[in-house]
Amino acid sequence: MTITAAWVRSLKNYKELIVASDSRLNGGKKLDCGQKIIALPRSDAFICFAGETDWAYPLMHQVISAISTYEKSRSRAQDIVELKTHVLKIFEGLRELIHDAVEGQEIPSAEFLFGGYSWIRQKFMIWHISYSPGMDCFEARPAKEWKGQPWVFAGDREHVERARLMFSDKLNDKGAGPHQVNPFKIDWEPFEVIRDMLVEVKSNYLKFEHGSIGGAPQVLKIYQHLSSQILGVKWSNNGDTQEHTYISGRKALGYETPDAWVLDPMTLMTSHPRYSASEVEMENEAVEE
Repeated sequence: MTITAAWVRSLKNYKELIVASDSRLNGGKKLDCGQKIIALPRSDAFICFAGETDWAYPLMHQVISAISTYEKSRSRAQDIVELKTHVLKIFEGLRELIHDAVEGQEIPSAEFLFGGYSWIRQKFMIWHISYSPGMDCFEARPAKEWKGQPWVFAGDREHVERARLMFSDKLNDKGAGPHQVNPFKIDWEPFEVIRDMLVEVKSNYLKFEHGSIGGAPQVLKIYQHLSSQILGVKWSNNGDTQEHTYISGRKALGYETPDAWVLDPMTLMTSHPRYSASEVEMENEAVEE
């Protein structure tokens, strides 16, 4: 399964939507470099999954194809709310084509986080999409909000419940909980939760090697100017003697110089391999403001 989160990060003069996840795929084997977060072709929206890949990957890739070949959606004339309905219709159309399934395998065993920027409502919106046995269809539920700030965790129930408690504790420990400050803002706390869970896994590898989460964190940002960016993450998986840059869960090869901002998960500062130290410092100062 997975632990993943999506939330709106509030800064001084603007907001950004952030998605974070672990990178472990399960199912007969463990693969700690599975891409779970995908920026959709229109660049103002994302989709990510938790659950079985035999359900999730076909559905997500058909959504990508549908957006790429439908001009109204590709150009962003189709607002994110309308796109959400379009995604549900695609999911249901594909589900109807399932046949010859082993008993029980016809029931979707994947859930999704989906969202982006609504140019009509002029705000970020996030939904949790999952199959409802009672309704016999996929449903999209808006992310939970605290004082107008949306956030959501998805994945294994045990991990999600723990992540929610850790998130609340982190805010309270900082004196930044919704009942402690006004206005309430979410910064990197959901990412910090996932980071801490993955640090625990890699620090106790033998204990968690058969667990359902693992690998490097992966991160995607969506901006109000309707563009998105995958962040690299400095990380050391089991067997690494030093930190490397991981992109979407995959360790960059030695000769690769990723054209991406790289997040230090402990300091929450970013760097870029093609920019000077002074340019990086200016970028981080702008973000902090």
